[in-house]
Amino acid sequence: MSWKQQAQERFSVAKDANKWADIYKDAAGVEAAMFRKRRDFTVRYVLGEIPKNACVLDLGCGAGPVLEPLHQAGITCLGMDYSMDMLSLARKNLGAAEVPLIQGECEKIPLPDNSVDCIVCLGVISYAFSVDGAMRELKRVLKDGGVAIVSYRNRYNEMLLDPPKLVSSALKKPVRWLRSKDRETTAIGSALDPASVLRSAKDSGLHLVHRQPIGFGAIRLNGKVVSDGRLAHAYNRFLDGLFRVIPIRALHRLCADVHVLVLKNAVP
Repeated sequence: MSWKQQAQERFSVAKDANKWADIYKDAAGVEAAMFRKRRDFTVRYVLGEIPKNACVLDLGCGAGPVLEPLHQAGITCLGMDYSMDMLSLARKNLGAAEVPLIQGECEKIPLPDNSVDCIVCLGVISYAFSVDGAMRELKRVLKDGGVAIVSYRNRYNEMLLDPPKLVSSALKKPVRWLRSKDRETTAIGSALDPASVLRSAKDSGLHLVHRQPIGFGAIRLNGKVVSDGRLAHAYNRFLDGLFRVIPIRALHRLCADVHVLVLKNAVP
């Protein structure tokens, strides 16, 4: 199955479309809380930093959790998603709101060069065939001085906060280097290497303005979720408090589950 087919299936009503729509509403788990924090950070940033007359593209808009509050605040918005099922849910949630919704993929955005002021791209680049290709498309579509808000899951989070998996990874790494031909390709939807994402952004011509770490995920042991409920929420609050008391930014980013990047298309 191709990556496009996998993405279409994963975000179909038959699979997880309703789950992704509901996660922004009243879902109780830690993952749902992180997604809501990611949405809230993005909406606050757009309303506080992006001009009111800007055109905002929500790339991978899903069921419209970002589009809805931005439209209500008077921002001109355009939603795009690869999944027609997610677009149907977005239209249902937005009601009669005059928000155009189009089908498309992040590496072939069906818009002209230099056509939008801001792009919201939450959790989408992990589903791209190429992160480099996705970043180049963001750069192409953004106006000079435009801003892209991009989020992804951090691959080091689960590794560092899951001791058995950390040990296992440390033991396997030398073997992977010795047998490079057997290295696995990154699976669709996988967490990403932060350094690689930043390198892709820089190579495309997008410059980092701000990096926001969000949450620490469920409690896992050897890759299996032990708690995504009350205990996991307490665990996340403890780590949040710890990094407020000991503000080691590099370590906080290394452990955080979600990274939100604010990238600017700087004028040469």
